[in-house]
Amino acid sequence: MGRLVEARLGWMNDASDVRRFREQMRAAFEIAGNSVICADWRSALVLPPSASDELLELLRQGNQHFVRSAILLAPENAVFGLQVERLCREAGNPARRTFRHVDPFLAWLQEVLTPLESARAAEFVS
Repeated sequence: MGRLVEARLGWMNDASDVRRFREQMRAAFEIAGNSVICADWRSALVLPPSASDELLELLRQGNQHFVRSAILLAPENAVFGLQVERLCREAGNPARRTFRHVDPFLAWLQEVLTPLESARAAEFVS
């Protein structure tokens, strides 16, 4: 249905880190078009306040570029998870969801992926 875009997010110190990530995502959208985003943000920690507004803007700008977007968060990192969940709600796209566990994350993506894309998504988060 769509083209798979893999997005791994690590630590962001400030707004400039988010802007760099946004540019990378913009480039991926230009190539993939209407995509399915498989995002692994499990290694990210607390989102600094200076990066929060930029990340919200990234999510809002991304709304028009995907049919489905799943963000995998680390279950043990509750603070960052709550921050991301709030930003996703504020970005206002019900086709974007957050998950704390791999199996439901992959199951939700697989509804719109080809078998080859599903296998790649599973490999990406393993």
